[in-house]
Amino acid sequence: MEMNIRSSYDTFRDLRENQGYYIDKTEVIEEYLVRRFDKAVLFARPRRFGKTLTMTMFRDFLDIRQDSREIFSGLKIMEHSDVVREYMNQYPVLFLSLKEIFGDSFEKTYAYYRLNIANCCKKIKNITENPEQNEADQCLFRALEFQKADEVNTIAALDLLTRMLYVHYGKQVFVIIDEYDVPMAKALGTPYYDKVRDMIEHMLSYVCKTNSNVKAVMLSGCLYTVKNSTYTGVNNITPYTVLSPLHASSIGFTDENVKQLLKDAGLSEQYDTVAEWYDGYMFGRDKMYCPWDVLSYVRSVLDGSYDDDRGPESYWLNTSETSLNLIHGFLGKSTGANEGFERLLAGETVDCTINEYVSYHTIHEDGANLWSALVETGYLTKAVPGRPPLMPLRIPNRSIQTVFRLEVWNYFQDKIENAFVRDLVNALWGEQTETAEAALNQILEATLSFYHEYHEYSYHLILDGFFTGLGYRVQSERETGYGRSDLIIQDPARKRCLILELKHVKTEDEMEPALQEAASQIIKNKYDSRLRYEGYTTRLQYGMAFWDKRSRIARI
Repeated sequence: MEMNIRSSYDTFRDLRENQGYYIDKTEVIEEYLVRRFDKAVLFARPRRFGKTLTMTMFRDFLDIRQDSREIFSGLKIMEHSDVVREYMNQYPVLFLSLKEIFGDSFEKTYAYYRLNIANCCKKIKNITENPEQNEADQCLFRALEFQKADEVNTIAALDLLTRMLYVHYGKQVFVIIDEYDVPMAKALGTPYYDKVRDMIEHMLSYVCKTNSNVKAVMLSGCLYTVKNSTYTGVNNITPYTVLSPLHASSIGFTDENVKQLLKDAGLSEQYDTVAEWYDGYMFGRDKMYCPWDVLSYVRSVLDGSYDDDRGPESYWLNTSETSLNLIHGFLGKSTGANEGFERLLAGETVDCTINEYVSYHTIHEDGANLWSALVETGYLTKAVPGRPPLMPLRIPNRSIQTVFRLEVWNYFQDKIENAFVRDLVNALWGEQTETAEAALNQILEATLSFYHEYHEYSYHLILDGFFTGLGYRVQSERETGYGRSDLIIQDPARKRCLILELKHVKTEDEMEPALQEAASQIIKNKYDSRLRYEGYTTRLQYGMAFWDKRSRIARI
């Protein structure tokens, strides 16, 4: 039977009713409802890790207006008969998604929120037919439905809706809010951010604490950005972040999940490629993959759209403009930030004290908050299972490394002429060392303000970013022959590659010996052997020596 992997199924019911491929994560229902129940919880994960699927799964399991036995048939939660008996389709559920609540002004953002509330009213309109409903509540309900309620009552609408649901069904309400922080993320850096933040926090305060009509509030998002709010209700939320060992593997793919997926797809031999590109996250103590990337890769192979010359892609790239803005705001901020960025791209780690409760508006206030936001949004991950006070961080995989490289390209595009980059690249392919050297020296001169102290991977970073931005396949510190080459630039369509060995020296007199050392290293370690085996008929090898803003290039 052909595997049904489709990105268009963004809710649990849609996925199951259309026989979509599903990795069973339903045991989180029992884990939360029975073993780790809290009145208000946040499942914080990066974009595209399956938060919406998880939130709609809880909705479809709990919602008293549904009959969900068929869509949960055969899944692990059905083995917990006591949970099924007590909770399945037994509670009223109020479900909101805030992923589309944003605009270019507060007024437009609020208008979308008001529309969202009106749509919620339409879905539960039957509750107004209950004669036990308060007359004033029914009038306000109709005003909300027709988007005629004032701003105060619209923001406080969840209080009214949960009260009316409780009156109608005689049971407390589960409130589920998906992507609760998107409005704040989208408003980041705008004059109306504070108004949007105040709106969301005030909305949540009506249901997160001291509301007898509410059984529980479940949120999903990237950051616990409302911690220490002026609204005390939202300080009552229990967050399950990427650092928490609780519910760590409930959202996202484990190594076992990925192996099963590849086996089902007949692609078990692709495990190493998938692990290299999409593995590497550490949530709590668990090793995790991004489901969006893995499923997109498998689907591309199965439907024939995968391009061998292009190779694996960073499917996660550009799925969150806000997260990309975090990286864009990173480069050039300080010497420490720049050097940390370089160390990460060189495969090393940086140490940082992580703040799990960083707010969007404080992200750029200091380096620690920015590092923390990059961890929470999936661009970095911790390098150890535990939670030491000083956390070692790293780039999780090749997919995210590509994102970092492209941001280097975007950053430098504003500071140098593209002609210099084109001259450098064309000269290297054309074996014109003098032209390549002149172009590279022009580039180094133009980027002087970026660096305060030079070391080898400063230059490594520039070249890596340029070639990635131009669409080449870049391998950094890759094992080949008898060692690790600094940079391998691959052009699979033309069966050609560049092998670059970089050396940084402290004086100009050391540049020539450094070139000789680079040549010796390339030849001795046979860096081109693996590439020859992979079918690259043109293998150009260069040594590069760097001193301050000067470079020397030698064809080997």
